[in-house]
Amino acid sequence: MKKRIIVVFSSHLTTYENDKFIQHINDTCGVHHSVHAYVNHNQYSLPEVYNKAISSHSSEDAIMVFCHNDIEFDTPDWGKILLKHFNKNNYQILGVAGSVSIYNGTWWLNKKNEMNFFDMIGIVNHDNGIRKWESKYSEPHFGVKPVVVVDGLFIAIDTEDIEHNFDENYKGFHFYDVNVSVKNFLDGCNIGVITDIRITHKSIGQTNKEWELNRQQFVEEYKDELPILLKNY
Repeated sequence: MKKRIIVVFSSHLTTYENDKFIQHINDTCGVHHSVHAYVNHNQYSLPEVYNKAISSHSSEDAIMVFCHNDIEFDTPDWGKILLKHFNKNNYQILGVAGSVSIYNGTWWLNKKNEMNFFDMIGIVNHDNGIRKWESKYSEPHFGVKPVVVVDGLFIAIDTEDIEHNFDENYKGFHFYDVNVSVKNFLDGCNIGVITDIRITHKSIGQTNKEWELNRQQFVEEYKDELPILLKNY
């Protein structure tokens, strides 16, 4: 039985900004929890930070949430909802956006490199400082929908029940999410997306050179498995 949540984030922001985000988590989580901010001015990759957190804080009675520090939780008592999903369902990794397929390393594209509207699942709000909008990858659903990959803005993991931690061969801040999802999926873990926790991401998630290099690394690593598809979907 999972009774608490451990929130982990990496941050290059000021102490004031980190404390403000921690207070937001405290105000919205709704269950017993702890928050661990790792000050990181590009000296560590996200896999390194997250694995350090797992090594230091993982517990049988807790779910670990790895998230970006530029998000807001729009759903009050989201922690209660999250624990209910893990305690009720046999899932090891949950997110709020993902896909039932991955062809070329980019979970939102199909094999023709077009937007993969049919296979994407989840809902995420976005805010660019001027306006806020809803990115609806699928219709809302009850419970958990199985997927093969979830997006890294919010990854909830039963770290005591996964087969693999984050892969530190992926440097920087990209593809840690795709890799940890796919690697665990291929070894029998259940990955899912929920839509009853709403999050606003204060970023539009642009790609860059590092992202592309990590994508190529991912495609090379899984060239014998790609495309990776959820069976019976």
